[in-house]
Amino acid sequence: MHKKIMGRRVASAFAITAASALALTACGGGVTDAGGGDAPAATEYVEATSGEVNLYTWSDYYPEELVKKFKDDTGITLNVDYYDSNESLEAKLRASDGAGYDVVVPSDYMVEILANDGLLLEFDATSLPNGGNIEPAFLDVYFDEGRKFSTPYLYGTTSFMYDTAVVTEKLDSWADYFNPPESAGKVGTMNDQTEVINAGLRVTGGEFCTTDGPELQAVQDLLVDFKPRVGTINSDGILERLANGEQTMAMIWNGAAHRAMQDRPSLEFVYPKEGIALWQDNFTIPSGAKNVDQAKTFLNWMLDPENMAVAVNFQAYNSGVKGTQELMSEELKNSPAINLPEGYDLAQPVKPCNNEEMTNYTKIFETFKG
Repeated sequence: MHKKIMGRRVASAFAITAASALALTACGGGVTDAGGGDAPAATEYVEATSGEVNLYTWSDYYPEELVKKFKDDTGITLNVDYYDSNESLEAKLRASDGAGYDVVVPSDYMVEILANDGLLLEFDATSLPNGGNIEPAFLDVYFDEGRKFSTPYLYGTTSFMYDTAVVTEKLDSWADYFNPPESAGKVGTMNDQTEVINAGLRVTGGEFCTTDGPELQAVQDLLVDFKPRVGTINSDGILERLANGEQTMAMIWNGAAHRAMQDRPSLEFVYPKEGIALWQDNFTIPSGAKNVDQAKTFLNWMLDPENMAVAVNFQAYNSGVKGTQELMSEELKNSPAINLPEGYDLAQPVKPCNNEEMTNYTKIFETFKG
């Protein structure tokens, strides 16, 4: 989600950052009660008014309020199931040949991987009635130029946070995270090989997606040394463990960090001097989806800023949908976990590794977990 405008001046600054790194027309559509069956043409939008949609998304990543509202607004039942990493989603879709769910929520790089391997339905987001609500900066993204396979959901950053009431040292780098002070106790890290290894490469000075032997060995050594200090390797429950004091330091997404700080104000979200990943999650339709009309109706419904704003305010992230900034809560606009510090320009998207490069990541991460 994983695993990242958000208040005052950063409202536009963060969007510009995403745009620099990452004339729509709305098309009409008829109304039908159609369920699954033969999929319509890729760009055809047929609004469904009954049936169901099976959503597969990140843990704690879709508000229950919207499940009910979607049913009330459209007559369609929304069923939600959860996963904890992009790789878990990928494995599920590969095992089922893209079947089993109607909407899934991969992060930026995973959209590209799944689309290239024929596991996503091509439908063209600009063909949706609300397609014009996609911010221009979020249209020609590197992982899905022109939005042929996806619509934007939420975006944010990945870093770590710690409890300043317990850890009195000032922490400001990934080097501090991988070599935590004794007062931090056992720290938490994500079950996400891309996030963890890339954070490690920031410390060791290696290039992302490197195939250089010494660079790979350096990050593996860093993780092996780090392992005795790790309490959990789990992307689920990070917020809760920090908020209730079970852990005092953990890797976390900024929206979850904001929510944790509401329960424990002594928590601090770190903006490391080595930089952080800016990510974007997206709604997509698997190639084997059975309820395609319902899935497109759901994607179109989520492009309504009033609906997307519910997710923005609940999850504490922003979206690439026009009109949601104005509907963001004042609390969120002023959150230090959401607002990039003045002058901090080190939140950047990270492009995906190829198969060979990812195999190296997998070997290192499995060694770390083992």
